[in-house]
Amino acid sequence: MASVDDLARWIGDLRIRLARGDLANLEPIELGYGTRHLSGEATIRIMFCDLADLADPDGSAAGDPAWRRGRLCGLLDDFRRLRERLG
Repeated sequence: MASVDDLARWIGDLRIRLARGDLANLEPIELGYGTRHLSGEATIRIMFCDLADLADPDGSAAGDPAWRRGRLCGLLDDFRRLRERLG
């Protein structure tokens, strides 16, 4: 199983690929939540927005630390699943 550092590095690399436009033609990626209706790029952008919100001490989860931890764990699991699909 890959370490947390490996996942963090992969997420950082994914952010770079997204910024370069490398994911512009990515087909939908089924991760649940209706993602099969979105381009892969849109799904990844939403995931990064969610990650930024969870990292923000004043973000939408600021008043519920337990929910924030659970959501962050779920989002990291989604990134792991995404990594499996993208290779």
